[in-house]
Amino acid sequence: MVDKSYIEIPGDIKYKMNDFIKEIYSIIEKQYDEEILNPKYYNDILLLISEGFFMIEDKVKFEKIGYDICKAIKYNLENSMVNKDHIGMISGLGYTCFAVRRYNKSTGNLENFSKSLNKVLLEFAISKAKSFMEGNYQTTMTDYDIILGLSGCLYYLLDLPWEDEEKEDLKYLAKYLINLTNDYSYKGNSVMRYHITREKQFRDDEKERFKNGNLNFGLSHGMIGPLIALSKFSKLGYDVEGLDESINKLFSVYEQFKVYIDNIAYWPGQLPLEVYLTGRCSETLGYKISSWCYGNISIARGLQKVAHNMGWPDKEKLYKNDLINILNQPLDKFYLKSPAVCHGYSSILSLRTFSYISDKDKRYIKNIEENMNKILEVFKENNEYINEHKEVLEDKDNNIEGYIEDFSLLQGSLGIALAFLSVLSEHVKYGRLLLID
Repeated sequence: MVDKSYIEIPGDIKYKMNDFIKEIYSIIEKQYDEEILNPKYYNDILLLISEGFFMIEDKVKFEKIGYDICKAIKYNLENSMVNKDHIGMISGLGYTCFAVRRYNKSTGNLENFSKSLNKVLLEFAISKAKSFMEGNYQTTMTDYDIILGLSGCLYYLLDLPWEDEEKEDLKYLAKYLINLTNDYSYKGNSVMRYHITREKQFRDDEKERFKNGNLNFGLSHGMIGPLIALSKFSKLGYDVEGLDESINKLFSVYEQFKVYIDNIAYWPGQLPLEVYLTGRCSETLGYKISSWCYGNISIARGLQKVAHNMGWPDKEKLYKNDLINILNQPLDKFYLKSPAVCHGYSSILSLRTFSYISDKDKRYIKNIEENMNKILEVFKENNEYINEHKEVLEDKDNNIEGYIEDFSLLQGSLGIALAFLSVLSEHVKYGRLLLID
């Protein structure tokens, strides 16, 4: 157990948090011994082992579990051919690169393997960016987003040491994201290429709701992912034509469509094209659910990061205050039903801790104990329901998150364990995958 954390929290909740994390590690160890670890969770499990390696008692055992997972990953990559289109940072090759690199940093193992994976990711991402910029294509959100798309890749790749030639290649990713801020003609209107047409919507209900398409504002699939990545690109001294203009344009869009309700900032999740063209957003279009994927909380954090990267102190202060006001609402004002990271209370906890790590302002963590207790409460409720209704696990439309044997980062118990680890250690890095670090 970790007795002391960088955030002061009462002993009772600290014991509960430690017990939760230890239980997840125990299940992983048991499944490993029985040779029933699910390969679809290899990256997630490797990430959890790496992030929490400091608190694992049997380090030799878990170092071996991580090593065997890396061996399996390498075998799969070499024998099933890597899908060049599946390079995302939370569900593709990029996620593998991130997890293996964290394992290397935690244990010292497999440095060469990690470097070779990163080079492959860079190659594939550049190839994808070039192909997107050829011809007259219609944008899909997974082309540019942080989960499957190129903004997540750029954000990660900027953390790595590259040769000068490779740094030049990185510019292709920025050029693609910049290109999407250019306008094109759609049904007689001038619209940014971040516009997702009706035909490119993923779900049938979205095709019905958005007859002329939409612009996505959420952090998981929206324009703020590219905005954050481009601002980091700028902060690190890179420069390409149109960089500042594209950052200013995207930032202005988020400022233009922000609304305040009872002193709380909101943005739309998906804005219909018709509304975008009016230049105004009504309160009814503000997305009220304060989750990581589409909520105001992650957008406010994102805009705070952009302003910091660009050296805009007044804007940084404004969005920091927006974020703190959101964080310090009563928990029922978040309108959440999940304990998990993507749609639930673990996203709120993660945003508290990573914001606190960045500048140690205690206002971020004012209600952190209540937040942690709520995660445990909803986790228990959801798992009790699932245990009584196992059929929901086979239901593709099931939205009950946090199942204890779901080891996914975004929807499972493993993401909750990572959120708790972020309370115990300020050296966890999974926030970089979520762009909230």
